[in-house]
Amino acid sequence: MQFQNMRRYLPLWLVVTSTLLLAVAGFNVIVDPYGLFRVVDAPSFNAIKPKAGVHGATVKAYQVLRVRPHGLILGNSRAEVGFDPQHTAWPAKSYPVFNLALPGTGTKTSLRYLQHVLESDASGRAGKPEVVVLGMDLMDFLVDAREPIRAKAIVVEGGRLLVNSDGSRNPRRFLQQVRDYGEATFTLGAFLDSLQTIGSQRNPYSADLTPLGFNPMRDYLKITADEGYWAVFRQRDVENIKAYLRRPKDIFDATGRSSPALDDLRQVLRLCRQHGIVLQLVIYPYHAHLLEIIRITGHWPAFEDWKRAVVNIVADDALTAGGASIPLWDFSGFNELTSEAVPSKSDRQTKMRWYWEAGHFKRELGDLILARLFGHKEVTTGFGVLLGTSNIEQQIAALQAQEVDYRRVFSSEIEELERVAEALQARR
Repeated sequence: MQFQNMRRYLPLWLVVTSTLLLAVAGFNVIVDPYGLFRVVDAPSFNAIKPKAGVHGATVKAYQVLRVRPHGLILGNSRAEVGFDPQHTAWPAKSYPVFNLALPGTGTKTSLRYLQHVLESDASGRAGKPEVVVLGMDLMDFLVDAREPIRAKAIVVEGGRLLVNSDGSRNPRRFLQQVRDYGEATFTLGAFLDSLQTIGSQRNPYSADLTPLGFNPMRDYLKITADEGYWAVFRQRDVENIKAYLRRPKDIFDATGRSSPALDDLRQVLRLCRQHGIVLQLVIYPYHAHLLEIIRITGHWPAFEDWKRAVVNIVADDALTAGGASIPLWDFSGFNELTSEAVPSKSDRQTKMRWYWEAGHFKRELGDLILARLFGHKEVTTGFGVLLGTSNIEQQIAALQAQEVDYRRVFSSEIEELERVAEALQARR
């Protein structure tokens, strides 16, 4: 009797369960908390994606193929929050522009995602990139020259890119795509994120990632308003000091000639040359606090050597190609923008114009950089220098002099950073 009842209710249970599962799946697809499907993008319903940034590496790998961009932004979180793909300075041929920068990543990821887009162009899945802006960070180029040279492993970032690092087709991509889309459709986590997405639409401080891959840092509006810029700067300064204290101080590996990151950069240059892409290289506009941290932690010689190494790579590329040098822009000097004063500890009213904290510049400063790169009318005189073999030593000397002047004017702030660094070093 009990067995007969079970047989009677089992089909009903399967129908109810399947119906609920399909309802949840449909709900997740429509709300689309990560921006993976983009079936519906409706203001006040699901246009803001508070959870998309957490899944940026996944979302952008698929969304960039859907957008079919002619302009690309590559780099780390500084580029993701600083370079607006919809700014008017972009050349007409570069629209639409997609921000393919990913937080916490380095040169290898930028190279791999560029390969991904180029392969999609070759297979007809996306448009050809015409313009690429690549943001470069000193941290990504630091190596320990004492460590033995290891063979590079073939890396597939999550298996969702079209090609492996050696250029071969990625046979695992379909299975990874099924897994990614399945997790965004059928899981309880996706359902809860969908509910949060709907509930966040009227929150002016909700995190977001736009359909073009840009992070507008809406959440930082509230953080800086509640805590004040001094607290946000101090927290990031401590994190930066800790990060640099952990890192080696060399640019070249044991060969004394190159490094994996420098090799990645060479390959990016070669790919852009081969595909007729206009490439713009950008050294980020570090706030003066971060430049001082680079000095305090003993990385200033590496900072200078890094610029020399990149200049030489650009020069060698031009010589090999027999053409003009790829523009290398340096925005890392001390000036009225990068030396923007940090409000006092007790001041929670003053808003900084150019920086969220020492590591991340605001869209407003990124707009000036894009204007400088593309000769737009918003160009700020003296902001950004084209580096080359003819002026690199002059620019390094000028930066040294600027640093001495800044340290003299802001001596109390720098002394405090030095005390923090000494304390953290002692704990290590």
